[in-house]
Amino acid sequence: MSVDSVEDSDEKPVAQDDARQALRNAEEALQRVLEDENAFKKMVKQSVREFAHDIKNPLTAMVAYSKVMSTGMSEADQYQKYSEIIHKASLRILGLCEGMLEGTESLNIDAPETEIPEDQIQDVDVSEVIEEVGALYQELADKRGISLNFDVSPEFPILHTVPRHLYRSLTNIVSNSLKFTPRGGDVSINAKLDKNDDAIIFVVRDSGQGIPAHQIPHILKPYETTPSPHGEKGTGLGLPIVYQLMLELGGNMEITSKEHQGTTVTLKFPKNMTRP
Repeated sequence: MSVDSVEDSDEKPVAQDDARQALRNAEEALQRVLEDENAFKKMVKQSVREFAHDIKNPLTAMVAYSKVMSTGMSEADQYQKYSEIIHKASLRILGLCEGMLEGTESLNIDAPETEIPEDQIQDVDVSEVIEEVGALYQELADKRGISLNFDVSPEFPILHTVPRHLYRSLTNIVSNSLKFTPRGGDVSINAKLDKNDDAIIFVVRDSGQGIPAHQIPHILKPYETTPSPHGEKGTGLGLPIVYQLMLELGGNMEITSKEHQGTTVTLKFPKNMTRP
């Protein structure tokens, strides 16, 4: 056997090993691509579901108020009031659409989480936001025989936050409360200073069916739903969305509930997010 033949025979196993390694690398790369694609599809699907859930709240109110207006109600002041509610709800939907479009610009599962852009943080008059949320759901509350009350402490400061995130949080909680409060019940929204914790808090309290103790640890999981006394089917996204928004805003959410007595959801922000 010649020297060249020996060298060729030695090189063949090396070449085969290199080929097998290259094949393994290619398979692993393909697997990563497929996993990334599945994760991306899941993220997009979740975003679309959340968007649909969020626009459902103002759209439901718009349908209710426009229906009342179409019945030929004659009082001009009521007509004007309902027109303003529909207009504001339309602007909120437009804001949600713009937010969705902004989000798609950075829709990258490999991108690290970033802070909220400074230009999105604004001074928010909490009284106006709560009044808008209350007006949005007043017609639905009246239709279901539920008393809807809201109150803002006179000493409540201006909140420095993302307006649409605060609005989304409150509408999701109030919608959830109305969904699980039976006829004759009540839902209240309060904003006040918590001097003990040096914080500002929003409290949404209802006298609804409450949450069984064994379900409370699971209510922040997406798509966890329970039957509504009004026969309304939920998506299981409301409270999980609020929880995620509060994390982004630097606040936190607390939930307390007693079965057959009602549920209280508290949003708490540090006082350094306010100004006099």
